[in-house]
Amino acid sequence: MSDMDDVRLDLLLFSVGGVYFAADAGQVSGIAAYNGEQGDDLFWFHKELGYGAESTKYLSPTVVTIRTGDEQSYRVIIDSMDDIAEFQQHEIIPFPALLEPFAVRRGLWGILAGSAPIVLLVDFQLLLKQKRIKV
Repeated sequence: MSDMDDVRLDLLLFSVGGVYFAADAGQVSGIAAYNGEQGDDLFWFHKELGYGAESTKYLSPTVVTIRTGDEQSYRVIIDSMDDIAEFQQHEIIPFPALLEPFAVRRGLWGILAGSAPIVLLVDFQLLLKQKRIKV
């Protein structure tokens, strides 16, 4: 067994529009129910990822506040927060080289191996960085 097999990540598991995601729970500084508030620092997850359908339905919208390392807040509305669970690094498969450039632009960096349905790994801080590059 290598040292890499011992590396563990706590992942926040959630879904949006029937697609399953996981994010490093260490990037999250807060979680709260969405109550209709609006703000310049609040974004819908499906819009941040560039979902084609504007009519994505959220059954249980939840606001996740992301650690940014600066004073500017970044909050994302996700749906159906399922769990926070621990995974080992060997359970994560990076995207193939052909898909990686596209995926990284969307804040995606891999999938959970052997999970059904497929769980895409999203990096909220990378998503914010890509957002700032666009502006």
